[in-house]
Amino acid sequence: MIGALLGDIVGSIYEHNPIKTTQFDFFGAGCRYTDESVLTVAVANAINSSEGYQYNIRKYAKNYPDVPSGYGTNFKFWLYTGGSEPYNSLGAGPAARVSPIGWAFDNLQLTLNEAEKSVVATHSHPEAIKAAKAVVHAIYLGRTGHSPAEVRTLIGSTYDYNLNIDLSEMRPKVEFDSSAPALMPLALTCAFDARTTEDAIRNAVSLGGDADTMASIAGAVAESFFGIPDTLKQETLRRLPNAFLNVMAVFREHQSLRAS
Repeated sequence: MIGALLGDIVGSIYEHNPIKTTQFDFFGAGCRYTDESVLTVAVANAINSSEGYQYNIRKYAKNYPDVPSGYGTNFKFWLYTGGSEPYNSLGAGPAARVSPIGWAFDNLQLTLNEAEKSVVATHSHPEAIKAAKAVVHAIYLGRTGHSPAEVRTLIGSTYDYNLNIDLSEMRPKVEFDSSAPALMPLALTCAFDARTTEDAIRNAVSLGGDADTMASIAGAVAESFFGIPDTLKQETLRRLPNAFLNVMAVFREHQSLRAS
């Protein structure tokens, strides 16, 4: 899950200030966690506590309302009106928060089922569900030993995403679009074209657009292939509140116990 948080933090200052190059200060001045990190931790805590995805998403969003970039208009309406029904959004937000599920279960079908449950807590559009499933599917395959090339082929064919995009050709053309159909092929290609998790995040930020969402997804998938160096882990963790660190510690403990 740290890959998603790292991508969110690094991309946070570029969401409305596109940089269009991979050569930038990785932890730029003012970078910090946004709503993508808040809701990723909420999903992790739902797994830790078995209290449900919707309950935790509501709780964490209300506890951390004033984050950079901010929650979407539809999400805020859903959050504060108190209704339990999802709204028909095809946004990529659920794909950006879903990464803990990719690490938490030892069965692919269960992983995909849990991903869908986490999405329909807020979003009901099939494209949002597909996007989150693609992320956890890629993470599951990556952490179980499949190469980026193998995963690119399988995810592309299974979810009907074009994952053979020329990022250098697309970079000048990408504009802000947080819908899953527009964002997912780009974010996943950023991970598959990388050699490290840092590369994947640099690729994502360099495209512009919804930089923190794209970098969260790219970082989450890339982590399953490449891991994250301790230096980047520490830089990520020191930018998070203690409450998040506590959730992450419990999550890691649960995964360690499961593995043993």
